Amino acid sequence: MPDLLQKIQSTLWLFLKVLLGLAAMAFMVPMAVAQQDWDPKYYNPADDPNVLLLPIPCGGKIALKRVVTVSEDTNSTIGPLADQRIVLGRNADRTRGYIEENHPEYISGTLNDPTTNERYYLLGAYEVTQGQYDAVMKGPDTCQKRMSRKMNVPITNVSWYDAVDFTRKLNTWIYQNADTMMRVLTQLGADNGFVRLPTEIEWEFATRGGSAVSTAERNEPLFFREGTIDDYAWYNGATSSGGKPKLIGKKKPNPVGLYDVYGNAEEIVLEPFRMTRSDRLHGAIGGFSVRGGSFLDSPDLINSARRDERPFFDTQAGGEFRRRTMGFRIMVGTANIPRDVSYVDRLETAYEETQRQVEGEAEDQPLQQMADAARLIENDELRAKIEALQYQLEAEFSRRNELKARNIRVTVLNGGLQAMEVFLSARTIKHLKIAYKEAKASNVNPQFYVPRIRAELAHYNLISNAYFETVETLADYDADDLSLQADVAKRELAQRGDDDMKHYVGQLETSISKFKSARNMQNVLHFLDQIPTATTN
Repeated sequence: MPDLLQKIQSTLWLFLKVLLGLAAMAFMVPMAVAQQDWDPKYYNPADDPNVLLLPIPCGGKIALKRVVTVSEDTNSTIGPLADQRIVLGRNADRTRGYIEENHPEYISGTLNDPTTNERYYLLGAYEVTQGQYDAVMKGPDTCQKRMSRKMNVPITNVSWYDAVDFTRKLNTWIYQNADTMMRVLTQLGADNGFVRLPTEIEWEFATRGGSAVSTAERNEPLFFREGTIDDYAWYNGATSSGGKPKLIGKKKPNPVGLYDVYGNAEEIVLEPFRMTRSDRLHGAIGGFSVRGGSFLDSPDLINSARRDERPFFDTQAGGEFRRRTMGFRIMVGTANIPRDVSYVDRLETAYEETQRQVEGEAEDQPLQQMADAARLIENDELRAKIEALQYQLEAEFSRRNELKARNIRVTVLNGGLQAMEVFLSARTIKHLKIAYKEAKASNVNPQFYVPRIRAELAHYNLISNAYFETVETLADYDADDLSLQADVAKRELAQRGDDDMKHYVGQLETSISKFKSARNMQNVLHFLDQIPTATTN
């Protein structure tokens, strides 16, 4: 009997283990389903073909956009420290001027495309959604069984710390899966890269259209010229958001291809908030910044300069400040200084180049000679005064060199525009003269064309003479400086898709080269088949 009981117990125990195993398998099946790749509508709902994709836990992805910054060639002497001057804010006058007044800033991407030699950074094409937030914060062990439409609204009611913690956890997951994720980062151009919140400068530059628009367009308060705010933003209104966050990617994108930068969730950025003065940021450091307005703002308050301050902590909240309008988007970048120590020499050389006063080696620069002389002075007070003067002059020379570079670049762009106008005017004259000859041959009012030919010739003479003076002015600049800034100008135009202007900047460069060999109008206007004359023939 004991043997029989023992056999029965053994059989029951074996049966129980089988049941437990089947139960475990049943629990495992949803996990396997949850780990399947998400449908693209949950991370790229606008079906934008030009996004880059960053995997996240649970089979999800985050869509990214490349934001190009244009500056001197990275391979040039000054390249490692080259950046782009931009203007942020708006002409606020007395309305929120202490928050949004115009002020200059500088930007440069930390990523570099070796093929195009472009600097850029990667910014989320969409605001981070509830589904993406849960996947990262809860981790791969607690994935949703399936995604749903309601998860495709921006995550809101988060604190600054929550947003930063999202980037920390995502970075941790990326580096814990380094075997595959490092290849992904390399494909994105972000070797040893990381995810973080964008800065205010990165956010606003991209929101305004980045390098995809002209400087004049980028300085407008709204990034769109066609349509209305309804086409681009969810704002507070019965026909818009209805006072709640809406599905991402349902409105039109901005020129860079970013969705919902106006309205929907106001977006938390990385750095603390600072007020503005008429020309710069104020020195007091406050809470954190949120950008772009939200689904609770009226449409007249939403623009590219919109920024607000929020506290890190709040007594009413009893801790971290959260608001039901606050969300965020991410960016991907790298450290500024590469691990390759040999690059430090290039940085040192670039820094010296920013302060160059005259042509020649670093040791021959007047300020370096001043520094050498100061070290020989035994009077401490006098030496301190000379060193203070030296620092002031270094800053002034750096500012002067920057202005010089901008002046060359603007003159090059104007010269390219003049070259285009000369070509178009010459072509118009040619067509008018052909029409005049045909009218004269058929005796059908040839005099109709005579005043028009004269008027166009007057315009041509005006613009061709102005072009000659531009070529003459640019020919006096150092050839390397001119080539460097012409390259920047052409890359700016390429980013905007303005191939015609890029072509004529190239023609301008040829005009300058030919002008140096023989200073005459024929060389300057080398791109014309025939230089127009005052006759009607």
